[in-house]
Amino acid sequence: MGLSIPSVPTTIAALTAEEVWDYATKNLTNPAAAQDLANMLPGISPTATGRAARLDLITAARLAELDPANIPADIDTLLAALTVHAADLGIHDVDVKALLQHATYGLSKLSRTSMLEVMEHEIEFPSAEALDDIAAAGDQTTTERTITVALPALSAIRRVMLLAVTTIMNDTATAHKIDVTVQGRKGAGAWNNYFDEDDCVGFGAVDGATTSLITLQDVTALVNEAATYGFRLTVNQSGGANSVHYTTQYLLVITYRMS
Repeated sequence: MGLSIPSVPTTIAALTAEEVWDYATKNLTNPAAAQDLANMLPGISPTATGRAARLDLITAARLAELDPANIPADIDTLLAALTVHAADLGIHDVDVKALLQHATYGLSKLSRTSMLEVMEHEIEFPSAEALDDIAAAGDQTTTERTITVALPALSAIRRVMLLAVTTIMNDTATAHKIDVTVQGRKGAGAWNNYFDEDDCVGFGAVDGATTSLITLQDVTALVNEAATYGFRLTVNQSGGANSVHYTTQYLLVITYRMS
């Protein structure tokens, strides 16, 4: 469909080049199609000669806009506009800085140190194993096994569990019921009892019969710092002075926080 052209002013011949340019480009739609162009031409001038003259005026006006003498003024106008916008950005920059200050303060409350203070860590320390052949009546002790606890600087112990693993083998054809006490101490200090039960393990009169005992005890009161700790069993065999083999090993499980 062709473009509908508004009525051409009766005084179009008297228009200046600028007015012709404005009329041809603003009051008419963009002449993208051949029909649009055909419809636009009469609006410029009703005759070919007049159109040529008007188009020359339009071209001259467009070139004047691009004249180097006009460019500095255009740049000044652009710079002035940018200055105004830069001032606006400066105002918002203050807001951004305030926001960043609040964010930084909030992040400081979640610093690496403070996060470590609420995080719990776990570390384990095993002992070497011990093998004891006990062939005596009454209370007898197994070989002491030590564990040296080393913790990170500024750490604080939260709790400590002691895992004692014991394998017991009958070395004669004698029945036994055995009392077992798990003991611990710091350095060369006094022994403390943790697991302490009578007749808690045993076997019939079978040479080579084997059983095991695994105990788990809270020893936080004992293991309260980096140091060396000792552990052992005290046993009492109902079968008297008949050989029983004890293989023992200990594990400390320490939970701590960074202070």
